[in-house]
Amino acid sequence: MVLTAEQKQFFDENGYLPYGRVLSDEEVQALCQRSEDIAAGRLTHVPARYIQFEAAFRDGKQTTEPRIDMIRKMTYLCYHDDLFEAVAKKAAIVDVIEQLLGSNIKLYTDQLMMKPRFNGTVTDWHQDSVAWPMFAPQNHVSCWVALDDAGVENGCMTVIPGSHKWGPIAGEYKERFLAMPYLADPVAVELKAGQCMFHHGLNFHRTGANTTPNRRRGLALHYLDAETSYLGIVDEEHQRQVESTPRRGSTPFMRIRGQEFPGRV
Repeated sequence: MVLTAEQKQFFDENGYLPYGRVLSDEEVQALCQRSEDIAAGRLTHVPARYIQFEAAFRDGKQTTEPRIDMIRKMTYLCYHDDLFEAVAKKAAIVDVIEQLLGSNIKLYTDQLMMKPRFNGTVTDWHQDSVAWPMFAPQNHVSCWVALDDAGVENGCMTVIPGSHKWGPIAGEYKERFLAMPYLADPVAVELKAGQCMFHHGLNFHRTGANTTPNRRRGLALHYLDAETSYLGIVDEEHQRQVESTPRRGSTPFMRIRGQEFPGRV
């Protein structure tokens, strides 16, 4: 058992868990370099549609150098890049996920949240699971790995402890929910590069702006129980990617550990 009883109880009660180091300095350096090479266009194996720019740069009229400081996030890196795939399958992370989700684990997707220096904008309060209504049940656990030091000044993760217990809150009711006087106070989770935190898909969280000269890259890995039902339509390109790389599994989403189940994720 990787987690202590106290850590497991903390996660169950609060919907998040600050955790220790899961990446070495060498792994962090390699991932940062890979993210810079993809952002700069020196590597082109990640389709352009999975690279999203900050709003100020999307019309092409405003630019900055280097290009990495214009990018808001990059997604599906684990499905296209071996270095990022290795992180998603790293035992130091997956052993914890197994304790929180069970032994049959799939990866839905990943998001490298760039929060670029000077240009990183606010990501408002949200629940990940509400954005993914095509899964039943809505039981996801994410691992958020810091590739740069993440503090309040450059936009670290902030969570509302215990908010996952209230279930999914539709967008039109979010402000009223957040105004409830009996919610816990928000907690900023500051991490050093290589450290991570885990959070439930229904935990409310946000990140602040980054107007500092320090980058704040964070890799969010979103895990599912392999017995989850998927009610959506599989993207054709995504399906081709799965079929062309059998090590990732035979169903739409990447097998991380344990069994796969026909007709499930």
